[in-house]
Amino acid sequence: MEWMKAGGGIWHGGSAAPGQRVQGFQLWLALSREEENGPSESLYLAPGQIPSDGPARVVIGQYGQARSPLQYAAPLNYLHVKLKAGESWSYQPPAGHQVAWVALASGKLHVSDAVLGKEIAVFEESEAALDFYAEHDTEFVLGSAAKHPHELVLGYYSVHSSAAALRRGEARIQELGRQLRLAQ
Repeated sequence: MEWMKAGGGIWHGGSAAPGQRVQGFQLWLALSREEENGPSESLYLAPGQIPSDGPARVVIGQYGQARSPLQYAAPLNYLHVKLKAGESWSYQPPAGHQVAWVALASGKLHVSDAVLGKEIAVFEESEAALDFYAEHDTEFVLGSAAKHPHELVLGYYSVHSSAAALRRGEARIQELGRQLRLAQ
């Protein structure tokens, strides 16, 4: 797993090995106003470094007795869950987590009177438990978080808390690209 904090700008690329198929999820999180144009960082974790509790691996946050080694300032849980066919699992978001979403990698999942395939679902704002039932072997990511304190400003390359911060971030990305082209 790669954890990248873009901060004031980062230039990156990557791909699977030739002839290899890879399935993954990319989650973009808004940084705090103090961090959004700050230093960038990148961290790689092997599967064994991501703790789990029951069927849930804790990518960010805490679930049960497992706590992620990644640090994110806002209240957030991001879990990678695997259920066998016929298994049920319930997730109780922590107090203050009113926003929740799920994205399926494989299988068929029943939740909140809906049946989901390979799709993303965003739940109504609530702190209520989410009850999942796997019709087939199912793999998904689940996130819950406190509602963001401000509107987000979306750019081509980034997400920021204000138009001014977006301009600074995108200008930094353009500068990094210019520097890389000159170095070739």
